[in-house]
Amino acid sequence: MTIITKVALASVTLLMTCSSLASEDVQNAKENLEKPVNILFIMADDLNDFVGVMNNSIGVKTPNIDKLAEHATLFTNAHSNAPICSPSRASLFSGIQPHASGQYAFGNWRHNKVLANSRTIMEQLSHHGYHSAGTGKLTHHQWPKAWDDFGIRPDYTPLAFDGKKVTQHPDVPSPYNKDIGPLDSTFIPLSKVPNVEAKGNKAGHNGWYYGGFKKPFNYENEQDRDPLPDEMYADWTANKLKEFERNKLRKPFFLSVGFIRPHTPLVVPDRFFDMYPLDTINLPEFVENDDADTHFESLYVPKTSLGRKHFTKLMESYPNKELALKTYYQAYLASISFMDEQVGKVLDALQNSIYKDNTVVVLTSDHGYNLGEKNNLFKNNLWERSTKIPLIVFDPRTKKKQTIDQPVSLIDLYPTFMDYAQASGDNRKNDKGLPISGKSIKALIDGNDKHERFALTVVKLWGDKGLKNFAIRTKDWRYILYGNGKEELYHNQIDQNEITNLADNVEYNNIKHTLKAKLLTATADAK
Repeated sequence: MTIITKVALASVTLLMTCSSLASEDVQNAKENLEKPVNILFIMADDLNDFVGVMNNSIGVKTPNIDKLAEHATLFTNAHSNAPICSPSRASLFSGIQPHASGQYAFGNWRHNKVLANSRTIMEQLSHHGYHSAGTGKLTHHQWPKAWDDFGIRPDYTPLAFDGKKVTQHPDVPSPYNKDIGPLDSTFIPLSKVPNVEAKGNKAGHNGWYYGGFKKPFNYENEQDRDPLPDEMYADWTANKLKEFERNKLRKPFFLSVGFIRPHTPLVVPDRFFDMYPLDTINLPEFVENDDADTHFESLYVPKTSLGRKHFTKLMESYPNKELALKTYYQAYLASISFMDEQVGKVLDALQNSIYKDNTVVVLTSDHGYNLGEKNNLFKNNLWERSTKIPLIVFDPRTKKKQTIDQPVSLIDLYPTFMDYAQASGDNRKNDKGLPISGKSIKALIDGNDKHERFALTVVKLWGDKGLKNFAIRTKDWRYILYGNGKEELYHNQIDQNEITNLADNVEYNNIKHTLKAKLLTATADAK
C-alpha cells in the first residue's frame, strides 16, 4: 500500500470517526434532553414586576435574578390566578383553578374536598420517583407531610412585641401604625430595634421578636444578630443540595424554597435600605383620579377595600404623598434586593454542585402588589400590578435566552413540572378530585405551542356569599367582570398602566364582548 493510499485511508477513517463522534454527541444531547431532570423551584411573596430584567425604570437592584434570566426564558405576561397568598398557592400547588375548587380565600386548603382528593405537585412528583424537599413559605397553610422532606416553617419576622403578642412598631408614623395591623404596618430598617413600653397587663419588650417561632430575635448590629427567616431558608436549601450530593441521592429531586420578602413586614438589614436613598427613588408616574373610571371599590360600599384603607392611612401619616410613597417604596425595594441576595445563595450552591447541568430552575411569585396605583396599597384586586408576576425558566441543557409575551399563569406550572419530569398520569386520588386546569408552558419554551393562551384571575370578597369577580388577560387586553355586573377593559399593549377604562367606549364593544364570552365560558363551572 502506498503512503498516499495510507494517508487517504487514514483521512477517511478520521472523517468517519469525527462523523461518528458528532453523531454520538447529537444523540447524547438528545437523550440528555429527554431524561427527567431535577427541578429547583424558587418562590417570592408579594413580588410584582419590580425586577431588573422586567422593570429597569424603577431602579430596583436584582443582580441574581437578572443573571438567572441571562440564559433563560423570561415570561413578561405571567399572572396570578388569585392575587392573594392563600388561594394563589393552593391553586398553584394543586394545579386546579380557584373557581373550580371553590378555594377563594383563607380557609385551610386541606379542608377543601376537591383539593384534599387531588395530588399536589410534590405528591405527584414523589409518586413518579422524585424526592421532594421544601422549606419556607410555599403553601399558605402548612402541610409538611406533602413533601418527602420539609425544612423550616414560614415566619413573618421580625416584629415588635408587647410582652404578650406582636404589635405595631412605635417608630412607624401614626395613624398607619395604629389603624393597620402589625404585619402590614411595619416597614423600617432592621437597626430600628423597637422598644415597646409596658402598658396595663402587658410587660412591654425591648427588641425584635420572631412572630412565628415565638421567641425573641436578637439584634446588636449587622455582625451580631439572629438570622432572618429568608436567610435560614436559603442556607437550608444550599445545605440540602450538599446533602443530596454527599449522600449520593439516587432519585431526581424537586427542591422548592419559598422566601417571605417582599411580603410585609418590610424589615431587612440597613445596607439594603442604603441602596435606595429617598431622593434617588424614581416613583412611577401617577395619574390624578386614576381610579375614577374603575369599579373595584363599588364592591365594598359603604366600607372600603384593604388596599384603599392602607393607602389612605399611609397618606395621612406623612406631610405629602411623595414622601409617603418614597418611604414605602424604599422599604419594598430594599426587601426585594434582600430577597434577591438569598436567591443568589441558592443559585451559587446549585452552580457549585454536581447538579448544575441537569437542574431546571423556575422562579416566580404568588402575585403582584399595588404601590399607589389607583390609590391602592395592597394586592387582591384585578389590575395588572396586582396580578402580574415574574416567571423565569432556566434549562441548563439548552440555556435558551428568550422573552415570551404570551399570557400564562401560575396554574400552568403543575403541568410544566410534569413535562420536565416526564411524569404522566392522573393527579386525582379518587373521583372527588379534579384534573389539573393549566397548560404546560414547555411547548412555549420549545417553540412548538399550539394552545390558545389567556390568564384567568379571580377575587372573591370575604365570606361564603361574597361576589366572585374575574379578569381575563390576553396578549394585548385585560377585561374585568365584577360580580355586580360592572366592567373594565384595558388595552395593555398601548396602556401598560391601565389608565383608561374602555369598557363603555362603543368602539371596543366587539373586543369586550369577545373577551366576556371567553371569560364566561372558562368560568362556567365556578363554584
